[in-house]
Amino acid sequence: MNYTRIMVALAGRGDEGDVIREAVKIARASGAHLLAVHVNDPHAGEMSMMMDSPGPRLEEEDIRERFKASGLEEEAESVEVRILESDNISQMLAEQTAEVDLLVLGHRKMSTFKSRLMDSIDEGIVNHAQCPVLVVPKE
Repeated sequence: MNYTRIMVALAGRGDEGDVIREAVKIARASGAHLLAVHVNDPHAGEMSMMMDSPGPRLEEEDIRERFKASGLEEEAESVEVRILESDNISQMLAEQTAEVDLLVLGHRKMSTFKSRLMDSIDEGIVNHAQCPVLVVPKE
């Protein structure tokens, strides 16, 4: 399949170098436009009394820095970046797949306890994506 628009979904936790490099590799090979998307939780950057903090609020420059940290200086400047906000990250990312040919995202295995209680965000995205999805394992 020849891809023209590829989206890489980034959680922004700093462990996505392999995900970014794989998306760039496919985009280069296909001559495709690359779009990097991150969805901030509405409470990102706030103090939380819950065990799972929503994490920091990321901006466009933070995503570009992730590309640079992955050794992709040129792509850091040219990649289209979208920063969105939603309390339903899976749904928001799945909606974005309507305009792309391939979605690249990372997956980190959840603990057995956590996996019995809930689906992972990436599983929710895959279940509702409107295009093929490439899942890249993260450590």
